[in-house]
Amino acid sequence: MQFSTWRDNHKIILSIITFKIKGTKMTGHAFFQKGKIGITLLLLLFSAQNTFAQSSVRANLDGAYFQGADSNYYLEVYYSIADAVFAEIQTKNNKAEAGIVFNLVITRDDSVWATKVWKVEKTIADSTLAQSQNSVVDALRYVANRPGKYNVKLYTRAMDISGYPDSAQVEIEIPDPVATEIELSDIVFSSKIGRATKKSNPVFTKSGYEVVPNPASLFGESSPIIYFYFEAYDLSRKLLGDKYKVYCRIENSNGYEIEGTGKAFRTKKKMGETAVEMGTKIISKLPSGTYSFIYGIADIDEKILAKRKKAIYIYNPSIPLAEKTGLTMADVGDRSFVDLYRQGNTELDVEFDKMIYLVDKPEKQIYKNLTATKAKADYLKEIWIKTAAKQSMVGSVYRFIYLKRITEANFKFKSVFKDGWKSDRGRVYTLFGPPYEVERFPNSTQTIPYEIWTYSSIHGQGGVTFIFSDKTGFKKYEQIHSTLIGELQEPDWQRLIIKGVSSDYTTNPFQN
Repeated sequence: MQFSTWRDNHKIILSIITFKIKGTKMTGHAFFQKGKIGITLLLLLFSAQNTFAQSSVRANLDGAYFQGADSNYYLEVYYSIADAVFAEIQTKNNKAEAGIVFNLVITRDDSVWATKVWKVEKTIADSTLAQSQNSVVDALRYVANRPGKYNVKLYTRAMDISGYPDSAQVEIEIPDPVATEIELSDIVFSSKIGRATKKSNPVFTKSGYEVVPNPASLFGESSPIIYFYFEAYDLSRKLLGDKYKVYCRIENSNGYEIEGTGKAFRTKKKMGETAVEMGTKIISKLPSGTYSFIYGIADIDEKILAKRKKAIYIYNPSIPLAEKTGLTMADVGDRSFVDLYRQGNTELDVEFDKMIYLVDKPEKQIYKNLTATKAKADYLKEIWIKTAAKQSMVGSVYRFIYLKRITEANFKFKSVFKDGWKSDRGRVYTLFGPPYEVERFPNSTQTIPYEIWTYSSIHGQGGVTFIFSDKTGFKKYEQIHSTLIGELQEPDWQRLIIKGVSSDYTTNPFQN
């Protein structure tokens, strides 16, 4: 099936749909005037007869909005329904064909804004539907002349079988533009992206590419690669140079970045005010679950200028889930650490790795010798409480702050060399938080790039500074000096930023 673009111009919309029900040819008129005819009238074709109740015929539904060159917005509605659903209908109606009638209703400000009714049929000759892993996938595109919340509801009903209609619902929000901000479209998760051809469905075509949506946002064993597409508008509102970075990462339910899915940043050249962004993420090794897909635009220094997120679902039954502890509140003791005790062995190991700046070699060896989940959780709790006490803080509060800084450091300082929190700047940020002041000195004819971080006070010592330099020219900033007692100190650090002068060390000796 192929759908044409519909335009809502505040006038009467008329749709005439012809289909067959129980051998009788019928014509349904979905006729309404926006704001005057209620949703009830739009469901007349879905009377109590000819319905399907015993089994679900709910479609997967998704949507997105984009800006057009004509200053209008475009709403796109995507739906899919598996061939197996048609196979079940065939079994129940004992006929050679199976059909589903769709009724789409879009409301805005509690008034009907657009509607459409259509049907999709499959015959028994459509190749073993019951064994098919395929789905019917299609889309509709509308023009919207102003921002707002658009509630999209898709009613589905199997033909020739009694019951009640099923439905799916999604909300598409077009935000009010902010004159000083970069605007991001919704993101489309796709099962395939390629150059558009004459055979491409026009409604799947964007900027010369065919983007076939995955309305279920479900990936995994049979779809190990996530294809994605989004657009960014008014880039000059934040970007000053001719280059920027596309930002995409996957986070777990705790807000931590999932590693092994691909780079978070990708450098692009600014070609105009609008950017079309496409890419992939590999999720073949992720266990089943719900994740967040974070996307946006950053400057060349990887400062996030605009970002959004969307839920994505992974089904990988062959990948084992994180081991559960099965511990009770009696095991936890301190209720403030309950989420720590809910973690399995793998998650506890990851958390301990992130505590590298807090533990010494004997403590590392002790943890390495632990095997029981509760023993590991108890030991981590002990370290958190002990470390927090040195700063007159509660253990669980310090743990939250520390892990939050880890996440922020990954955003701010990640490079092609290592995760952001593992870099020199990431270490300082994780231990002491954001500095009071940052002075950035770019590359010049005499000096290499360097930064001076100033903290008003650390451990009672006032006016603390850290100096980081980019000796390689690849944004790999390394600490070369600090005034904090116990940190690397090089009083003659100015000599190290002069071009052509190398330091006497290659790594920060205070990095564990």
